[in-house]
Parts: sequence; structure tokens; C-alpha cells
Amino acid sequence: MLEVYCDPCTVNSRKVLAGLDLLGTQYHFNHIDYFTNEHKSPEYLKINPHGTVPAAVDGDLQITESNAILQYAADACGSMYPKDPKQRCAVNRWLLWEASVWFPSCYIYLVEYVVKPLLQAEPDQAAIDAEAPKWHKHAAILDEQLSKTKWLAGDDVTIADIAIAAPMHLHAAQRLPLEKYPHLTRWLTDQVEKLPQWQKTQTAVDRALLPGKATTANGTATFTRANFNYTKDVEQRTELYFYECEAAKDIHEPGDDPHEMTVTDGWHRADSFSVDKEGFSLSHFKTGFETWEDEASVREQFYPEIVEFLKNTTGALRVLVFDHTIRTQRNEAKKLTQQTNTSQRAPVMLVHCDYTAESGPARVRQLLQDEAEDLLSRRVAFFNVWKPLHHTVEERPLAMCDVSSAPMEDFFKLYLQYRDRVGENYVMRHSPNHKWWYFPKMTPEQVITLKTYDSETDGRARFVGHSAFEDLNSAPNAPIRESIEIRTIAFF
Repeated sequence: MLEVYCDPCTVNSRKVLAGLDLLGTQYHFNHIDYFTNEHKSPEYLKINPHGTVPAAVDGDLQITESNAILQYAADACGSMYPKDPKQRCAVNRWLLWEASVWFPSCYIYLVEYVVKPLLQAEPDQAAIDAEAPKWHKHAAILDEQLSKTKWLAGDDVTIADIAIAAPMHLHAAQRLPLEKYPHLTRWLTDQVEKLPQWQKTQTAVDRALLPGKATTANGTATFTRANFNYTKDVEQRTELYFYECEAAKDIHEPGDDPHEMTVTDGWHRADSFSVDKEGFSLSHFKTGFETWEDEASVREQFYPEIVEFLKNTTGALRVLVFDHTIRTQRNEAKKLTQQTNTSQRAPVMLVHCDYTAESGPARVRQLLQDEAEDLLSRRVAFFNVWKPLHHTVEERPLAMCDVSSAPMEDFFKLYLQYRDRVGENYVMRHSPNHKWWYFPKMTPEQVITLKTYDSETDGRARFVGHSAFEDLNSAPNAPIRESIEIRTIAFF
């Protein structure tokens, strides 16, 4: 049996483990702790004099390069490494290119954005800027190839795909600028990352490199990984029906494209978030109001507090509070499309924004008929104010997708079909470049302000994608989330 020596969190170790599992190779795993320099120990240097991981031993044969390990294992099992000389050459060229060109380029981003924060050091922007032109050149080569073939060497996955994917294995945390390369992104996120053998190796990487603490100039940031329900952008339009009818039986519903994403704790820079830049902000907000179950009291007593809060924080001349929703998992049985008692809902586990460029003005016209055109001649913005109710929120917290990481091309319309009208929200297609933020353990004295529409098109944030998510850091016995979401329109 093949003896494999590696630390699963490193690029080349993950490459070998995922590749061997995909090949179906039987092997015995020996953990070599990279972060304690076990790969430099006298015992390990007898196996690999170069002092690098991974390494493999088969009888009296010692193999010390990750791609060589994959080639050896693929030859032994007879798959994912074609015997035909021309086809094998196509695989070999990518293996050689990965080791000499692609890995060193991606590694700069890994060191600066992942490893250095773990070591309490700041990224070197000069190093990133110097590498960027080369990285884009290499990424364009891959994108061109993948525009012609499903996998790098043709219609079938080979060890070349595993090798090329490995240096990008933390692409979101590495901040690799993949948005310009749709074919490369499709191959990585829709194919490689969907392989069970690749997914199997993710946990060790997350434990070592993502959930730990990373010190920045502004304080300490923590990370977690969570699934977010994005929506596939298909030819058929995406819809939700709020009543039963024949047309509702054959529709494309939202949330059909879940992806695991990195979510960053925003507390270390809580004061710096802006509704005009990132699309959301965090504020201290203390209220004496407590009768949340009484809707009339919420409207009569709490709404005026929100009006004054938004005037003070946004500079709005006038604020209209027109709706609110209390969210708790106790309402889980209520369907998203249930029309009755819409002020009581479960947390929405869908990446979305409440308004579109068209539905924002339409809502103003609906609510303020006679005044609408005059008000719409000036700046108008919609804000949601999100607040915990009775206790600290641990279960299903709210996360926001940083607007600076989500261009408008990532948004598309969700049509809301009511009996008497058609509404519109935005849902989002997945991008590995999305930057997600949250504020774990928010208390009732804190609020998040979300911008869900802005009429200004001067470069400021206009629409912020957001979603509740399952926080794996929450205690098993964490209290059920209870929060209120107040919907408003601000006039400037």
C-alpha cells in the first residue's frame, strides 16, 4: 500500500489526497504537521530530503513531488492519465505548467491574504500588485482552454484538473480575481468543487486556514464557512407565486444553487462600514419599546424611533416606515409565499435584495400616489433596519454581501406573482469573488442598516445582497433567533 506523508491543509497535499481519492488508490495517510515544521524533522528528511510535503513511499520507491505522486498512482490504476502519447502529452503539459508557472503565481495571493493574517502580519500590497499582471495572463490561458473543452485535457477529468485547481483551493480567501474568466470559474466552481473527493478534503483546509483568528490593522477578524443559496440564471425567468394556480406548477424557483462561502466577522471594523460603500452599516440603537407582539404598538410607538434614527444616520429629510417583519425559526412552517400574517416570518435563507431598479420607484408610486413623481425627481433610497429582539442572536444570523465585491451583473430579477400584481426582487448568481460579512452575537442594542435601493447612480452602493445562514459556530443549544426587520423609504 502507498504510504502518503502530508499536511492536508497545504496546496500540494490537498492536491495529492483529492487526486488519490478520485483515482480510487488505496493509501495510508501519515500526518506531517506543516505549522510545527515537522517536515523539517530528521525523521521526515529521511523520507524526503527536500523537506517539503507531500511525499509518498511504495516499497523501496520514494516519491517527492506532488505531480509525480499523481502520475505514479494514475499509471498504477490506469485511469485519469491517458496511455495515448498525444493525450498524455496534453495532461503532462498542464502538470509541468502548474508546477513552474501557475502554482507560484497563485501562491502569492495565498501567502498575502491567508497565511500572513494567520501569522499576525499585514498583506504586502506591492507584492500582490507586482504579481497581478502575470496572474491575469496565466488565468486568460486557462480560460481560453476551458472555453473549448469541458475539462483541461478534453471531455473527461484527469489528474491535470486536480493539479491546476489546487493552487486556487481557497480562491475566495485568496481574493483571486476570477470574475473576468467565466470558463475558468465555471470549471472550478461547477465541476472541480462539486467532486465529492474534492469536497472531502475541504474540512482540514478550513480548520487550519479559515476559521482561526486573523489579526489586521483594525483588530481581530474571524472567519467561518457557510452555505448560501444562490440562484441559477436560466433562460426561464425565476418566479414565486403567492397563490395556487396552474401556472405555478412549472416555474423556476430561486435558491437552487447553494455554494459554500467564507463569511468574515465584521466586529473588528464595525465602525467603518457604510451604506454607501459596502451597502450596510452597524449602529448602536437602544429602545425602551418591548411589546413586539402587538403590531399596532410597533407601528405607533416604534416606527417613529426608526424615522428619527434614519434621519440622523443617513441625512434624509423625510423617512416613511411602511412595513415590518418579525423573523423567528418558530415560524419555519410558514411558507415564504404565504400571504396571511406576513409580519411573522422565518429567517430567509436566500441570497436576495428586496427591490430592483424598477420595483423601487414602483413601490414609491404605490404608497405615495399623489406625491410620488415629485419625490422621485430627487434622490430616494430604501433602507431595511434589522434588529435582534429579546436576546443575543446566535442562530441563523444575517450576512451581507459586500457591494464592492458584487457588480450589478451578479443580480437578476425574481418575479413575485400575486393575484393582483407582479412584484420584483433581485436574486444573485454565484461568484467566488463575493465577500460576505456578519456580526456574530449581536444584541438588542445594535442594528444593521441595509440599503435595498438607491436612485443615485454615481457609484455609491445601490443594492445589497443578504441572507440568513447556518452558523456552525453557534452553540447547539443556542436560543432561536428573534429579530425585527423594518422597511423604510428615505427621501433626500
